[in-house]
Amino acid sequence: MTDIDPEQQRAVILVEEEADEREAIAALLIEAGFKVAQAATTDEGLALLTTHKAAAALVTDAHVPGSIDGWELAQEARQRWPEMAVILTSGHSDATSGPLPDGAEFVLKPDIVGTLAPMLRRLTVSGR
Repeated sequence: MTDIDPEQQRAVILVEEEADEREAIAALLIEAGFKVAQAATTDEGLALLTTHKAAAALVTDAHVPGSIDGWELAQEARQRWPEMAVILTSGHSDATSGPLPDGAEFVLKPDIVGTLAPMLRRLTVSGR
């Protein structure tokens, strides 16, 4: 787990179990101007969300290990922090594979490179 400045408006919490994918996505977001805190499990992600309530967004894989899965983490984030942007990602499923929370977005991993940063900019500006 890595820390972020809780006052950072463009702070993103990234939850992805695969270290190489997590690092690549984090690098993409950092290059786009976001500050990123990383977690490998939903339990670590929930701890970061609880500690850093000023984070603008949660990006989580749908099938991440932990006491809950990424779908449930996204739901929890939307319920507890409704102003937070929430994006689910997956290389193995689509938006109909789980309960996509109201206001959340879904991105297939092959599309992440060209889609994620612009989507985060749009969602964090609109206050979702």
